[in-house]
Amino acid sequence: MRRLIPRGKELRYWVGLTVIIGIALIIFVISVHKASSETNLSIQIARQPSCLDPARMYSYEEKLIDGALYEGLLKYNPEKRCFEGDLAQKWTADRSGRTYTFVLRKGIRFHDGSRVTARDVKYSWERVLNPKISSYGYLLQNVVGAQEKLSGRCQEVKGIEAVDADTLRVTLKETDWTFPAVVSSPALAVVNQRVAERMGLRYGHPGTRIVGTGPFRLAKWDKGTILMRRNRFFTRLRPSLNTLRFHVISDQRDTRRLFEAGKLDILAGVSGQFTISETKSSRAAYSVFRKPVLGIYFLGFNLRQGPFSDNVELRRGIDQAIDKQRIKEQLLGEGGKTLAGFLPPELLPPGQQAEAKAQFSKEAALKSLDKAGFPYGLRLPPLIYAYNDSPGHEMTARLVQEQLGQVGIDVNLKKIPWHKYQTEIRAGNVHFFRLGWEADYPEAGNLLYNIFSSEQNVSNNYTGYSNSNFDQLLWQARSEPDPARRAEIYGRANQLIASDLPVIPLFQRVATFYLQENLKGFNVDLLGRVDFSRIRKTSRH
Repeated sequence: MRRLIPRGKELRYWVGLTVIIGIALIIFVISVHKASSETNLSIQIARQPSCLDPARMYSYEEKLIDGALYEGLLKYNPEKRCFEGDLAQKWTADRSGRTYTFVLRKGIRFHDGSRVTARDVKYSWERVLNPKISSYGYLLQNVVGAQEKLSGRCQEVKGIEAVDADTLRVTLKETDWTFPAVVSSPALAVVNQRVAERMGLRYGHPGTRIVGTGPFRLAKWDKGTILMRRNRFFTRLRPSLNTLRFHVISDQRDTRRLFEAGKLDILAGVSGQFTISETKSSRAAYSVFRKPVLGIYFLGFNLRQGPFSDNVELRRGIDQAIDKQRIKEQLLGEGGKTLAGFLPPELLPPGQQAEAKAQFSKEAALKSLDKAGFPYGLRLPPLIYAYNDSPGHEMTARLVQEQLGQVGIDVNLKKIPWHKYQTEIRAGNVHFFRLGWEADYPEAGNLLYNIFSSEQNVSNNYTGYSNSNFDQLLWQARSEPDPARRAEIYGRANQLIASDLPVIPLFQRVATFYLQENLKGFNVDLLGRVDFSRIRKTSRH
């Protein structure tokens, strides 16, 4: 039996229903408009990241993405050439330069809304000192108790102390006024202790929960796509972009086609030789952004035994016989820049930032070989040149072999898988070899100390170089609180490397990006990372 509704109530019923439907329609229209007006950025990368954990980021793609997910206590300001607060509101050092105190900003939260505390910072740094997780432990080797943590003799590091929820105190074994630069390293970015402990050694891998403090949070990670959304708890500089979508595309034809069709906003995984067709079919104009970054490529000599150990003229002859410009052009094109010395000019004082000069000279090389006791390469046994099996290194090896052959030097090439490469070099089984170094933070000591200090003979000093004068310069630099004077000391250390020639600098990496014309605010730091929070998209013309 049909229920009868009184006339007054029936009217109120239909009015109420109409209001509800109207509100629902308004909400639907607003949501559709919001979705259509969201600003999304599509970025091409060439390789799939294996891990998004700051303590074990090694590939270029991992560093690029981690820069949007995580933050550290300090960051580098290239305009002022100084380090300033990121998660830290302020920091102080005592008069000895051995105790640093960092105070966190108020209201800093992780992607999940939980508060960032000094305990999270302490935990994040101690993860870096766990050899099962990270190989960046050398960054903190001057911290009291760091060696004990690295060797597994303790669980906590005595020199890293969470004084209270907002204050971290770090005690060093030796004076080091460059420690703020070390702290700016992306490897020391802060992770959420509660989440990372729950994930254990799996943290940062696909399928795990990943939580940082950066301007964007991880929303989805598929085999070929990484989707990130704006972090609503990020308050320092609210990004204008709603989402970042990283597409893994290694085929350059597909990359070119999608970019020309306007489906990709930024190409971040292309070589220096990559080009875009200038055709009417392209939807929009574009720009090419190139910037030298702190990544260097060089040849190292085995100085632990002959023939290079006590013969700098032989090393000089090798240096003069190699056409670095030709190698750079064939290997990297516009993606590289030849070096005048070992240090990139961005790490030197303005008066020492010389452009690379053409040092290649067969005549000079033959004179140096004659002084070395090997005229035209006579009496010099065949040299073994080692390179690992990553792409591009074989071309370099063959060019070196060809160019040294032109001055009478016989070179045998030895390709070694990467997992055996470092062991073979340390064992002294080769005469010279190729090496590269991507800076962990923008400071000259990161390159000079870790590659040439005699204290590093069991780690990154693959050449076995040892010079007490050089070691003294590095000690002076770390003990010098004035940045300008410190830069001058580093300049003298760089000149000493140029004189002793434990290595032959070849070139510096130039980061290359293709951008659609409607992108504003794009920039790259000295480590090759992009600050996505400052990028804006305008309407196309």
